[in-house]
Amino acid sequence: MISSDYTYEERRISVDEYQKLRAFTDWNMFGDELIEEALSRDLYSLVVYKAWELVAMARVIGDGAIYYYIQDLIVHPDFRNQGVATSVMNKIEAFLSKNAAHNSFIGLMAAEGTESFYINFGFRKRPGSAPGMFKYYIND
Repeated sequence: MISSDYTYEERRISVDEYQKLRAFTDWNMFGDELIEEALSRDLYSLVVYKAWELVAMARVIGDGAIYYYIQDLIVHPDFRNQGVATSVMNKIEAFLSKNAAHNSFIGLMAAEGTESFYINFGFRKRPGSAPGMFKYYIND
């Protein structure tokens, strides 16, 4: 169980918080204005602090009716494997249980090596008959 000295704030993530945590990933970076626009459209967002240190964040995006996507669940490297991500997912699950309709699609893209973590929350890998796809839009 995670210690009580963590603070969970269900609120809009600031651009600064987002940029700080995203810098610990190997994901593409974006400018502040674009991040501000994206964050303003979240259905649900959460930041986690330990004392005054930013520890984690997560977002839920989608149409708020049929489709929900768990996005940008990031835990600072110094706080990984301490139950933070599990606590974050529990809060996301609570949000979804109150807001997602029966048979709503809940999706996510798991970082390499994290699949078993999400399986513990009932997520499944897509079968070969329903492969997922993606692309990055490149605007030259």
